[in-house]
Amino acid sequence: MQIIHYVTGPIQVNTYVVFDEESRKGFIVDPGGYDKRITDKINELGIDLQYIILTHGHGDHIGGIEGFRRDFPGIQVVANKYEDMLMDSRLNDSRSLFGRDIVVNVDKWVDDFDTMKIGNLELLFIYTPGHTKGGMCILVEGHLFSGDTLFRYSIGRTDFYGGSWPQLEKSIKTKLYTLPDDTVVLPGHMGFTTIGDEKKGNPFVR
Repeated sequence: MQIIHYVTGPIQVNTYVVFDEESRKGFIVDPGGYDKRITDKINELGIDLQYIILTHGHGDHIGGIEGFRRDFPGIQVVANKYEDMLMDSRLNDSRSLFGRDIVVNVDKWVDDFDTMKIGNLELLFIYTPGHTKGGMCILVEGHLFSGDTLFRYSIGRTDFYGGSWPQLEKSIKTKLYTLPDDTVVLPGHMGFTTIGDEKKGNPFVR
């Protein structure tokens, strides 16, 4: 597995291109904004891009979908089945971020502990509500794409639509802190961390 990291969009979202080196099949996590460098790199490496996977539906994480759908016809968008803001620009706050309404047609809805094979990679979707109603994390080969659920020594906000502090705390404690300590956490913003480091040092959820 290879992971290529970019920072995209108006609020500096961590966007990840992930692919299986043998089959060259891959996916994008949270395209916060369109960046032609990402398309160029995907084409340069011969990646067969199959999916855009969203950890949640806030506007800062979906701004690049239209552009990548144009560059890669047939690519499918994956999201958690409880994420109701994707089709409502008032709820996902896209207008204030991009000056236009963004709605997302999801091709594949997933539920807690669903799995997906992309090439030789097996993805596990972990439902982690709290930042949004349909927040989820993606676990693949010891790497957790945590979106805005868990940051390095921080957590996602719970004061937006669909947010809930009790839910977020429960999601982190029961779904994420039960993973192996050496699990690498790749969040939606800020730097990388591990589950072990967060269990020891995160001041919000211990």
